Amino acid sequence: MDLAYFLNQRLDFVEYFHATTTASYEEVLRKIEAGEPPYVDDRDPEYADEPPFMEEWQRANAAMTITGAACLDILQSTFHSYLDEYMNQIGNKHVIPQLKTLGQKGWVGNYRAFFEKYLEIDWGASGADLGLLEQVILARNDFTHNSDLLSLDSFQTRFHSDKYPDSAFADLRWKEMSFRRDRTPLIVPSEALKISVQELRKLCGYLDHERYELPKRWRAKKNSAEGV
Repeated sequence: MDLAYFLNQRLDFVEYFHATTTASYEEVLRKIEAGEPPYVDDRDPEYADEPPFMEEWQRANAAMTITGAACLDILQSTFHSYLDEYMNQIGNKHVIPQLKTLGQKGWVGNYRAFFEKYLEIDWGASGADLGLLEQVILARNDFTHNSDLLSLDSFQTRFHSDKYPDSAFADLRWKEMSFRRDRTPLIVPSEALKISVQELRKLCGYLDHERYELPKRWRAKKNSAEGV
């Protein structure tokens, strides 16, 4: 099966979905900041105690972040599905429920350990930014499990913050504010999402190449063991 084809179809969709969905919100933000209709501030400056159209700006900004969070969720599920099908294609689907016994933190760590130990495939050799891809998964988990009922924000967990204090998905502007709370809100910058998609393509492209090399290595080992 051509796993790369189906992987790239999903990743292409992520890029399409994010670009087309956020375009309208970006336009709202631009018009507010430029003071263009219908966001013309006609208040008396003497009684203007906050920036104009604050609620509209906050809603559009939150909508962009939540759209980005949905894209991170699709990236994670795509990667997980890719690895599951990879195992199926190499005849190791029955091993998937046992991966947790490898004792790594999370399913990605268990998969990576399995690939290195049993398939002799080092993900690091792919040249992909594995740290960024881990940030994708940590941010996705935080968006899902570390939100705040009092706002539309989600926040870095302590684990995420300690491991990646300058995470690509942490709103680092927040750390510069004197009134900030201890938790750092999450954002999904368009450029960070774009690079994340590229890095996932790179990693999976490498893994797919190695998948076709596996039978050759297994035959070579068998022949060597049999003295052929």
